Amino acid sequence: MKRRDFLSLCGLAAGSVLIPAPIARLIRDTCVLGGQPLIVPPQSKNASIIYAVYDYGDYTLHFGDPDAEPPVPTWEEFIDSRSVDMNDDKERADFLEQYFGWDRSEGEEEPEVPLSEPIDGGALEHYMEWDFEMRESPMALAYHYLNDLPLCPDTIRRTGDPLGNLSFIEGDHPGSNLTYVRAPDLATIACLQHRLNELNKNIRIDIS
Repeated sequence: MKRRDFLSLCGLAAGSVLIPAPIARLIRDTCVLGGQPLIVPPQSKNASIIYAVYDYGDYTLHFGDPDAEPPVPTWEEFIDSRSVDMNDDKERADFLEQYFGWDRSEGEEEPEVPLSEPIDGGALEHYMEWDFEMRESPMALAYHYLNDLPLCPDTIRRTGDPLGNLSFIEGDHPGSNLTYVRAPDLATIACLQHRLNELNKNIRIDIS
């Protein structure tokens, strides 16, 4: 698990190192002391949305609809994503053995792959546990998007207590591939929205 402190309350009297002191005070007064959300969205009406969903005392971030059904790929898409050459006898046989239970040693007839149909069985389990949870879910998309942004550059001088921090999590327990970002409070979300605006990212955070 990685933790990143990206905005700090330090030096408010003289001005914050990353966020203007008046804004830092507003976030502190509204979110920390008042317990209310503070979102200053980008001006564009076509902004993309990061959803901050409250659960178990924190907010989990989703880049896209948190309630959307996973897009299950077809067998053809699944094969392509793994770069399996179905014209290569060994690669095809290995694939059929792994996902269709074909036993080549018993002289069984080679099963036909329904290329246009959605994957199922072991292939679906593999996709959900690896592709979806690590890279393609709304939670994973938020993780990778935010992880690539300079939310708090290493060159920024940081002293004192942070106003906001994000937890970047890859596997929350042994055997888990869940990849996501959690914000502990409304102040962190307000800080993140401010930083996204500073970076000219057309992103609005929706708290739910």
